[in-house]
Amino acid sequence: MNHAPAEPGSRAGGVAGERRLVDGGPMSRLIGTVVRPVVFTMIPYVAGMTVEEVEREHGVGEIVKLSSNENPLGASPRVFAAIEAALPHLMWYPEQSFIDLKEALAAANGVDPDNICVGHGSETIIQLIPQLCVRPGDDVVLAEASYGRYSEVSKLMEARLIYVPLRDLRYDLEAMAAAVTEDTRIVWIANPNNPTGTFVTRDEVQTFLDAVPPTVLVVFDQAYYEYVDDPEYPDALELLKGGHDNIIVLRTFSKAYGLAGIRLGYAVATARIRELLDTIKEPFNLNRLSVVAGPAALADEEWTRHCVAENKRGRDFLTAELAAMGLDPAPSQTNFVFFDAKQDANELFERMLRRGVIIRPAGAWGLPTHVRVTVGTAEQNRRFLEVLRSETV
Repeated sequence: MNHAPAEPGSRAGGVAGERRLVDGGPMSRLIGTVVRPVVFTMIPYVAGMTVEEVEREHGVGEIVKLSSNENPLGASPRVFAAIEAALPHLMWYPEQSFIDLKEALAAANGVDPDNICVGHGSETIIQLIPQLCVRPGDDVVLAEASYGRYSEVSKLMEARLIYVPLRDLRYDLEAMAAAVTEDTRIVWIANPNNPTGTFVTRDEVQTFLDAVPPTVLVVFDQAYYEYVDDPEYPDALELLKGGHDNIIVLRTFSKAYGLAGIRLGYAVATARIRELLDTIKEPFNLNRLSVVAGPAALADEEWTRHCVAENKRGRDFLTAELAAMGLDPAPSQTNFVFFDAKQDANELFERMLRRGVIIRPAGAWGLPTHVRVTVGTAEQNRRFLEVLRSETV
Protein backbone atom coordinates (compact mmCIF):
# COMPACT_ATOMS: atom_id res chain seq x y z
CA MET A 1 0.00 0.00 0.00
CA ASN A 2 1.52 3.30 -1.05
CA HIS A 3 1.51 6.18 1.40
CA ALA A 4 2.24 9.38 -0.50
CA PRO A 5 3.94 12.06 1.60
CA ALA A 6 1.86 15.06 2.55
CA GLU A 7 3.24 18.26 1.13
CA PRO A 8 4.03 21.07 3.56
CA GLY A 9 2.03 24.22 3.22
CA SER A 10 -0.62 26.36 4.85
CA ARG A 11 -3.93 27.96 4.17
CA ALA A 12 -3.89 31.66 4.99
CA GLY A 13 -6.98 33.79 5.35
CA GLY A 14 -7.78 37.33 6.32
CA VAL A 15 -8.90 40.63 4.88
CA ALA A 16 -7.15 43.30 2.85
CA GLY A 17 -4.49 45.18 4.81
CA GLU A 18 -4.06 42.36 7.33
CA ARG A 19 -0.57 40.89 7.72
CA ARG A 20 -0.60 37.35 6.39
CA LEU A 21 1.83 34.55 7.23
CA VAL A 22 2.93 32.92 4.00
CA ASP A 23 5.54 30.36 3.07
CA GLY A 24 8.53 31.84 1.29
CA GLY A 25 11.64 33.86 2.16
CA PRO A 26 12.46 34.00 5.87
CA MET A 27 9.31 32.06 6.77
CA SER A 28 10.29 29.19 4.50
CA ARG A 29 13.80 29.10 6.00
CA LEU A 30 12.32 29.16 9.51
CA ILE A 31 10.01 26.21 8.75
CA GLY A 32 12.85 24.29 7.10
CA THR A 33 15.08 24.83 10.12
CA VAL A 34 12.82 24.25 13.11
CA VAL A 35 10.27 21.69 11.89
CA ARG A 36 11.29 18.04 12.07
CA PRO A 37 11.57 16.61 8.54
CA VAL A 38 9.31 13.67 9.39
CA VAL A 39 6.38 16.04 9.86
CA PHE A 40 6.42 16.79 6.12
CA THR A 41 5.90 13.08 5.37
CA MET A 42 2.74 12.78 7.45
CA ILE A 43 -0.69 12.41 5.90
CA PRO A 44 -3.34 14.62 7.53
CA TYR A 45 -6.39 12.75 8.77
CA VAL A 46 -9.37 13.32 6.49
CA ALA A 47 -12.60 12.99 8.43
CA GLY A 48 -15.93 12.15 6.85
CA MET A 49 -17.81 15.24 5.73
CA THR A 50 -20.23 16.66 8.26
CA VAL A 51 -23.83 17.53 7.50
CA GLU A 52 -22.94 21.20 7.93
CA GLU A 53 -20.14 20.97 5.37
CA VAL A 54 -22.38 19.38 2.76
CA GLU A 55 -25.11 21.94 3.34
CA ARG A 56 -22.62 24.80 3.09
CA GLU A 57 -20.59 23.55 0.12
CA HIS A 58 -23.25 21.81 -1.96
CA GLY A 59 -26.53 23.42 -0.94
CA VAL A 60 -28.11 20.03 -0.33
CA GLY A 61 -30.89 19.55 2.20
CA GLU A 62 -32.26 16.41 3.91
CA ILE A 63 -28.81 14.88 4.20
CA VAL A 64 -28.19 11.28 5.23
CA LYS A 65 -24.73 10.99 6.79
CA LEU A 66 -23.41 7.43 6.69
CA SER A 67 -19.68 8.07 6.55
CA SER A 68 -18.32 8.31 10.10
CA ASN A 69 -19.70 5.26 11.96
CA GLU A 70 -21.72 7.32 14.41
CA ASN A 71 -24.69 5.96 16.34
CA PRO A 72 -27.79 7.38 14.58
CA LEU A 73 -29.90 6.88 17.71
CA GLY A 74 -27.63 9.11 19.78
CA ALA A 75 -26.85 9.00 23.47
CA SER A 76 -28.89 7.78 26.40
CA PRO A 77 -31.32 10.30 27.93
CA ARG A 78 -29.36 9.84 31.17
CA VAL A 79 -26.34 11.38 29.45
CA PHE A 80 -28.24 14.57 28.64
CA ALA A 81 -29.44 14.84 32.23
CA ALA A 82 -25.89 14.39 33.54
CA ILE A 83 -24.52 17.02 31.16
CA GLU A 84 -27.25 19.50 32.08
CA ALA A 85 -26.42 19.06 35.76
CA ALA A 86 -22.73 19.74 35.04
CA LEU A 87 -23.25 22.93 33.04
CA PRO A 88 -23.19 25.34 36.01
CA HIS A 89 -19.69 24.09 36.91
CA LEU A 90 -17.93 24.77 33.61
CA MET A 91 -15.82 27.53 35.15
CA TRP A 92 -13.92 24.90 37.17
CA TYR A 93 -11.29 22.44 36.00
CA PRO A 94 -12.35 18.81 36.32
CA GLU A 95 -10.83 16.71 39.08
CA GLN A 96 -7.50 15.59 37.63
CA SER A 97 -7.76 12.01 38.89
CA PHE A 98 -11.09 11.45 37.05
CA ILE A 99 -11.73 8.96 39.82
CA ASP A 100 -15.53 8.68 39.42
CA LEU A 101 -15.18 7.98 35.72
CA LYS A 102 -12.32 5.55 36.23
CA GLU A 103 -14.24 3.67 38.94
CA ALA A 104 -17.25 3.35 36.64
CA LEU A 105 -15.05 2.09 33.80
CA ALA A 106 -13.22 -0.30 36.11
CA ALA A 107 -16.49 -1.77 37.37
CA ALA A 108 -17.82 -2.16 33.82
CA ASN A 109 -14.65 -3.96 32.71
CA GLY A 110 -13.88 -6.00 35.81
CA VAL A 111 -10.53 -4.35 36.50
CA ASP A 112 -9.00 -1.95 39.02
CA PRO A 113 -9.18 1.84 38.45
CA ASP A 114 -5.38 1.77 38.33
CA ASN A 115 -5.69 -0.12 35.03
CA ILE A 116 -7.70 2.66 33.34
CA CYS A 117 -6.24 5.50 31.26
CA VAL A 118 -8.79 7.96 29.88
CA GLY A 119 -8.46 10.32 26.96
CA HIS A 120 -10.17 12.89 24.79
CA GLY A 121 -11.24 10.13 22.43
CA SER A 122 -9.21 6.95 22.05
CA GLU A 123 -7.16 8.77 19.39
CA THR A 124 -5.35 10.72 22.08
CA ILE A 125 -4.24 7.47 23.69
CA ILE A 126 -3.23 6.11 20.28
CA GLN A 127 -1.05 9.21 20.02
CA LEU A 128 0.51 8.58 23.43
CA ILE A 129 1.52 4.97 22.94
CA PRO A 130 4.34 5.54 20.40
CA GLN A 131 5.53 8.53 22.45
CA LEU A 132 5.91 6.13 25.34
CA CYS A 133 7.95 3.42 23.67
CA VAL A 134 9.14 4.18 20.12
CA ARG A 135 12.63 5.52 19.40
CA PRO A 136 13.85 6.58 15.94
CA GLY A 137 14.45 3.50 13.83
CA ASP A 138 12.34 1.13 15.93
CA ASP A 139 9.93 -1.14 14.04
CA VAL A 140 6.15 -0.89 14.25
CA VAL A 141 4.05 -3.62 12.63
CA LEU A 142 0.63 -2.77 11.30
CA ALA A 143 -1.85 -3.92 8.69
CA GLU A 144 -2.61 -2.30 5.39
CA ALA A 145 -6.19 -1.04 5.03
CA SER A 146 -6.72 -0.32 8.71
CA TYR A 147 -7.16 2.76 10.87
CA GLY A 148 -4.74 5.36 9.51
CA ARG A 149 -3.73 7.01 12.76
CA TYR A 150 -1.67 3.99 13.80
CA SER A 151 0.81 4.71 11.02
CA GLU A 152 0.91 8.49 11.38
CA VAL A 153 1.50 8.62 15.14
CA SER A 154 4.19 5.95 14.79
CA LYS A 155 5.76 7.80 11.88
CA LEU A 156 5.91 10.98 13.96
CA MET A 157 8.21 9.15 16.38
CA GLU A 158 10.37 8.15 13.36
CA ALA A 159 9.49 4.49 13.53
CA ARG A 160 10.11 2.12 10.63
CA LEU A 161 6.63 1.05 9.52
CA ILE A 162 6.23 -2.61 8.55
CA TYR A 163 2.98 -3.02 6.61
CA VAL A 164 1.34 -6.44 6.30
CA PRO A 165 -1.37 -6.92 3.64
CA LEU A 166 -4.83 -8.09 4.62
CA ARG A 167 -5.87 -11.56 3.57
CA ASP A 168 -9.48 -11.81 2.39
CA LEU A 169 -10.12 -8.38 3.97
CA ARG A 170 -8.96 -9.71 7.35
CA TYR A 171 -5.83 -9.19 9.43
CA ASP A 172 -3.19 -11.80 8.59
CA LEU A 173 -1.89 -12.42 12.11
CA GLU A 174 0.43 -15.20 10.99
CA ALA A 175 2.21 -12.81 8.61
CA MET A 176 2.22 -10.06 11.22
CA ALA A 177 3.89 -12.36 13.76
CA ALA A 178 6.49 -13.25 11.13
CA ALA A 179 7.15 -9.54 10.58
CA VAL A 180 8.12 -8.99 14.23
CA THR A 181 11.85 -8.54 14.82
CA GLU A 182 14.06 -7.74 17.80
CA ASP A 183 13.56 -4.08 16.87
CA THR A 184 9.75 -4.24 17.00
CA ARG A 185 8.13 -2.14 19.71
CA ILE A 186 4.42 -2.11 18.80
CA VAL A 187 1.98 -4.23 16.84
CA TRP A 188 -1.33 -2.45 16.12
CA ILE A 189 -4.44 -4.63 15.75
CA ALA A 190 -7.93 -3.24 15.13
CA ASN A 191 -10.37 -5.99 16.05
CA PRO A 192 -12.91 -5.62 14.50
CA ASN A 193 -11.07 -3.79 11.75
CA ASN A 194 -11.90 -0.39 10.34
CA PRO A 195 -12.70 -0.05 7.40
CA THR A 196 -13.50 -3.69 6.58
CA GLY A 197 -15.63 -4.63 9.61
CA THR A 198 -13.98 -8.05 9.79
CA PHE A 199 -12.34 -9.65 12.83
CA VAL A 200 -9.70 -12.19 13.79
CA THR A 201 -10.72 -15.15 15.88
CA ARG A 202 -9.83 -16.29 19.38
CA ASP A 203 -7.59 -19.09 18.12
CA GLU A 204 -5.81 -16.78 15.66
CA VAL A 205 -5.12 -14.22 18.37
CA GLN A 206 -3.86 -16.81 20.85
CA THR A 207 -1.51 -18.31 18.25
CA PHE A 208 -0.26 -14.82 17.44
CA LEU A 209 0.40 -13.94 21.08
CA ASP A 210 2.23 -17.23 21.61
CA ALA A 211 4.55 -16.32 18.70
CA VAL A 212 5.25 -12.70 19.71
CA PRO A 213 7.85 -11.92 22.39
CA PRO A 214 6.39 -10.49 25.61
CA THR A 215 8.69 -7.48 25.11
CA VAL A 216 6.54 -6.33 22.16
CA LEU A 217 3.55 -4.13 22.99
CA VAL A 218 0.37 -5.38 21.30
CA VAL A 219 -2.39 -2.80 21.03
CA PHE A 220 -5.90 -4.14 20.45
CA ASP A 221 -8.23 -1.37 19.32
CA GLN A 222 -11.76 -2.52 20.19
CA ALA A 223 -13.66 0.60 19.15
CA TYR A 224 -16.54 -1.56 17.87
CA TYR A 225 -16.48 -4.11 20.66
CA GLU A 226 -20.08 -3.53 21.78
CA TYR A 227 -21.44 -4.47 18.34
CA VAL A 228 -19.75 -7.88 18.13
CA ASP A 229 -21.98 -10.96 18.37
CA ASP A 230 -19.83 -13.69 16.82
CA PRO A 231 -18.86 -16.30 19.49
CA GLU A 232 -15.41 -16.70 17.91
CA TYR A 233 -14.50 -13.09 18.70
CA PRO A 234 -11.74 -12.76 21.33
CA ASP A 235 -11.99 -10.02 23.93
CA ALA A 236 -8.40 -8.86 24.38
CA LEU A 237 -9.28 -7.64 27.85
CA GLU A 238 -9.65 -11.25 28.97
CA LEU A 239 -6.22 -12.01 27.55
CA LEU A 240 -4.76 -9.06 29.48
CA LYS A 241 -6.40 -10.34 32.66
CA GLY A 242 -5.04 -13.80 31.87
CA GLY A 243 -1.43 -12.64 32.14
CA HIS A 244 -0.51 -11.10 28.79
CA ASP A 245 0.98 -7.96 30.34
CA ASN A 246 2.15 -6.66 26.95
CA ILE A 247 -1.44 -5.91 25.84
CA ILE A 248 -3.17 -2.53 25.76
CA VAL A 249 -6.91 -2.56 25.04
CA LEU A 250 -8.54 0.54 23.55
CA ARG A 251 -12.26 1.32 23.71
CA THR A 252 -14.40 4.33 22.98
CA PHE A 253 -17.73 6.01 23.70
CA SER A 254 -17.93 7.37 20.14
CA LYS A 255 -19.74 4.38 18.62
CA ALA A 256 -22.30 2.30 20.51
CA TYR A 257 -22.73 4.92 23.25
CA GLY A 258 -23.51 7.73 20.78
CA LEU A 259 -20.96 10.17 22.21
CA ALA A 260 -18.73 10.98 19.24
CA GLY A 261 -19.23 14.70 19.85
CA ILE A 262 -18.14 14.45 23.49
CA ARG A 263 -14.78 12.79 22.63
CA LEU A 264 -14.25 10.15 25.30
CA GLY A 265 -12.14 7.02 25.06
CA TYR A 266 -10.03 4.86 27.34
CA ALA A 267 -7.35 2.22 27.54
CA VAL A 268 -7.03 -0.78 29.83
CA ALA A 269 -3.48 -1.87 30.60
CA THR A 270 -1.28 -3.03 33.45
CA ALA A 271 -1.08 -0.51 36.28
CA ARG A 272 2.52 0.36 35.44
CA ILE A 273 1.84 1.03 31.76
CA ARG A 274 -1.23 3.06 32.71
CA GLU A 275 0.87 5.10 35.14
CA LEU A 276 3.43 5.87 32.45
CA LEU A 277 0.74 6.84 29.93
CA ASP A 278 -0.76 9.19 32.51
CA THR A 279 2.70 10.64 33.14
CA ILE A 280 3.16 11.78 29.54
CA LYS A 281 -0.40 12.87 28.78
CA GLU A 282 -1.46 16.46 29.15
CA PRO A 283 -3.13 17.45 32.45
CA PHE A 284 -6.92 17.77 32.47
CA ASN A 285 -7.20 15.79 29.24
CA LEU A 286 -10.97 15.46 29.66
CA ASN A 287 -13.60 18.12 30.14
CA ARG A 288 -16.33 18.19 32.77
CA LEU A 289 -19.02 17.12 30.32
CA SER A 290 -17.21 13.99 29.16
CA VAL A 291 -16.38 13.08 32.76
CA VAL A 292 -20.08 12.90 33.68
CA ALA A 293 -21.29 11.58 30.32
CA GLY A 294 -19.25 8.37 30.55
CA PRO A 295 -20.70 6.95 33.78
CA ALA A 296 -24.21 7.97 32.72
CA ALA A 297 -23.83 6.13 29.42
CA LEU A 298 -22.46 3.02 31.14
CA ALA A 299 -25.31 3.02 33.64
CA ASP A 300 -28.04 2.90 30.98
CA GLU A 301 -27.45 -0.66 29.80
CA GLU A 302 -30.98 -0.90 28.38
CA TRP A 303 -30.31 1.99 25.98
CA THR A 304 -27.03 0.46 24.83
CA ARG A 305 -28.71 -2.91 24.22
CA HIS A 306 -31.41 -1.13 22.22
CA CYS A 307 -28.82 0.65 20.06
CA VAL A 308 -26.88 -2.57 19.46
CA ALA A 309 -30.04 -4.50 18.55
CA GLU A 310 -31.18 -1.81 16.11
CA ASN A 311 -27.72 -1.77 14.58
CA LYS A 312 -27.80 -5.53 14.03
CA ARG A 313 -31.16 -5.30 12.28
CA GLY A 314 -29.86 -2.55 10.03
CA ARG A 315 -26.52 -4.29 9.41
CA ASP A 316 -28.23 -7.54 8.42
CA PHE A 317 -30.62 -5.65 6.14
CA LEU A 318 -27.86 -3.72 4.37
CA THR A 319 -25.69 -6.83 4.03
CA ALA A 320 -28.53 -8.81 2.44
CA GLU A 321 -29.50 -6.01 0.06
CA LEU A 322 -25.93 -5.33 -1.04
CA ALA A 323 -25.35 -9.03 -1.58
CA ALA A 324 -28.48 -9.19 -3.74
CA MET A 325 -27.02 -6.38 -5.84
CA GLY A 326 -23.85 -8.41 -6.35
CA LEU A 327 -21.66 -5.95 -4.42
CA ASP A 328 -19.89 -8.48 -2.18
CA PRO A 329 -20.38 -7.05 1.32
CA ALA A 330 -17.78 -8.21 3.83
CA PRO A 331 -19.17 -9.95 6.93
CA SER A 332 -19.31 -7.16 9.48
CA GLN A 333 -19.11 -7.17 13.28
CA THR A 334 -19.37 -3.39 13.53
CA ASN A 335 -21.85 -0.59 12.85
CA PHE A 336 -20.87 -0.32 9.19
CA VAL A 337 -20.75 -2.49 6.08
CA PHE A 338 -17.83 -2.63 3.66
CA PHE A 339 -18.58 -3.59 0.06
CA ASP A 340 -17.22 -3.54 -3.47
CA ALA A 341 -19.18 -0.99 -5.48
CA LYS A 342 -17.71 -2.39 -8.74
CA GLN A 343 -16.91 1.14 -9.89
CA ASP A 344 -14.72 4.09 -8.94
CA ALA A 345 -15.72 4.70 -5.34
CA ASN A 346 -14.60 8.35 -5.33
CA GLU A 347 -16.81 9.14 -8.29
CA LEU A 348 -19.71 7.28 -6.68
CA PHE A 349 -19.13 9.25 -3.49
CA GLU A 350 -19.37 12.55 -5.38
CA ARG A 351 -22.56 11.58 -7.19
CA MET A 352 -24.25 10.35 -4.03
CA LEU A 353 -23.06 13.43 -2.14
CA ARG A 354 -24.87 15.68 -4.61
CA ARG A 355 -28.01 13.72 -3.80
CA GLY A 356 -27.60 14.16 -0.06
CA VAL A 357 -26.13 10.78 0.94
CA ILE A 358 -22.64 10.79 2.47
CA ILE A 359 -20.63 7.56 2.27
CA ARG A 360 -16.93 6.79 2.73
CA PRO A 361 -14.92 5.71 -0.34
CA ALA A 362 -11.98 3.42 0.44
CA GLY A 363 -9.47 4.66 -2.12
CA ALA A 364 -7.28 6.10 0.64
CA TRP A 365 -6.93 2.54 1.97
CA GLY A 366 -5.78 1.29 -1.42
CA LEU A 367 -9.18 -0.18 -2.34
CA PRO A 368 -10.44 2.14 -5.09
CA THR A 369 -13.75 0.42 -5.80
CA HIS A 370 -14.76 -0.26 -2.20
CA VAL A 371 -17.09 1.74 0.03
CA ARG A 372 -17.73 1.83 3.78
CA VAL A 373 -21.28 2.74 4.76
CA THR A 374 -22.45 3.31 8.32
CA VAL A 375 -25.59 1.53 9.48
CA GLY A 376 -28.20 4.25 9.87
CA THR A 377 -31.82 4.26 10.90
CA ALA A 378 -34.21 2.12 8.87
CA GLU A 379 -35.25 5.19 6.88
CA GLN A 380 -31.63 6.24 6.27
CA ASN A 381 -30.67 2.73 5.15
CA ARG A 382 -33.54 2.63 2.65
CA ARG A 383 -32.60 6.07 1.32
CA PHE A 384 -28.97 4.99 0.88
CA LEU A 385 -29.98 1.88 -1.06
CA GLU A 386 -32.38 3.84 -3.24
CA VAL A 387 -29.68 6.30 -4.27
CA LEU A 388 -27.03 3.57 -4.62
CA ARG A 389 -29.23 1.54 -6.96
CA SER A 390 -29.84 4.54 -9.17
CA GLU A 391 -26.10 5.35 -9.25
CA THR A 392 -24.82 1.82 -9.79
CA VAL A 393 -23.50 1.31 -13.32
